[in-house]
Amino acid sequence: MEKIIFLTFIAILGLSLNAEIMTIQLNSGETIEFDTAEILQITFGPDVSVEEVVEFISKIPIKFLKNYPNPFNPTTTISFEIAEAGKTQIEIYNVKGQKVKTLLDDAMEMGEHSVIWNGTNSNNKQVASGIYFYKVSVNNTEQIKKMILIK
Repeated sequence: MEKIIFLTFIAILGLSLNAEIMTIQLNSGETIEFDTAEILQITFGPDVSVEEVVEFISKIPIKFLKNYPNPFNPTTTISFEIAEAGKTQIEIYNVKGQKVKTLLDDAMEMGEHSVIWNGTNSNNKQVASGIYFYKVSVNNTEQIKKMILIK
């Protein structure tokens, strides 16, 4: 189940974020934790300053992750932005969870990046039509998204 989380920084005393859990400390003393894989949207209230939004966004290791086009044939571009330099991997998996190919395994600088997947496996053979997943890992943080190859 996906959750929509609405945040207003006036009510938040602390925020920490790791690869899987977002922890929010409210001024009431309550602490709330969310599985980051279940978060669909974060919206800021009208009283949130630009500085507070920038501070929040700077704590997210992988800021955006998408591939275009999706569905695709024959290639798709995977775009992502990382908040800090570090070891970066992009791997493709099939629906059985088997690794199909490693597209990137290198140290990357902070900023926007993209790689192209041409629908081939690690032996450079064309894979079948279907659903695939790409995992972007930066240091100890990872995000996984779904994509569809149609022939």
